[in-house]
Amino acid sequence: MGKRRVHLTFQGQLADEPAIWTMSQEFDLVFSIRQADLTDGFGWIMLELEGDDQKLSDAMRWLEERDVIVAPIEQDVVAG
Repeated sequence: MGKRRVHLTFQGQLADEPAIWTMSQEFDLVFSIRQADLTDGFGWIMLELEGDDQKLSDAMRWLEERDVIVAPIEQDVVAG
């Protein structure tokens, strides 16, 4: 089991889709939303993801294929 902390940026129609839930179901991942913001047509979210290391990698690739900007974040940014 691995953990990843990521910052995701959604633009356009992606901001209105349940991409995080879909990803968690498709790749059998547990997620914890640490921070998020959504404005008209733009959103970002800081997530802590937990699951199989390969499935975590596959999920990041899946998000990127949907034009989600995926960036790793430091542990202390979402700690607490």
